[in-house]
Amino acid sequence: MTQDKKTGAGKVQNAAGQTEGTQARGNQSQAAPNADPSKVDARTRLSAEALAAGMPGGWQGDPLLIWREWTFDNYLDGVHFAERVAQQAEAVKHHPDMLITYRRVRISYTTHDAGGVTALDLEEAASLDDLR
Repeated sequence: MTQDKKTGAGKVQNAAGQTEGTQARGNQSQAAPNADPSKVDARTRLSAEALAAGMPGGWQGDPLLIWREWTFDNYLDGVHFAERVAQQAEAVKHHPDMLITYRRVRISYTTHDAGGVTALDLEEAASLDDLR
């Protein structure tokens, strides 16, 4: 890891060899590499290993963001799906980013306070198949 002497922020390489920024200050914590996602605080950033172990089927991503894309028969079917996702998000107070295009909806999760993907993101992501 390299570190900026003024800010304390650093850069690390993830398993894919990509550089990721880290924050040296703040309330961000990261789960132990082999931590079971179901046994860590729901708002603690998961390690790459814990994320891989808990990633729901059909989803992809890295410790900073997970996403999935669905294809629908028509535009309005996708909009109605996105509306169901939004209603669930309001109920649990955890809101994904959504991109609606013609016949496709892409949903991504991250927990901004944790600086990446948490067990709560995985739980919400897994629940979306029930809304389809």
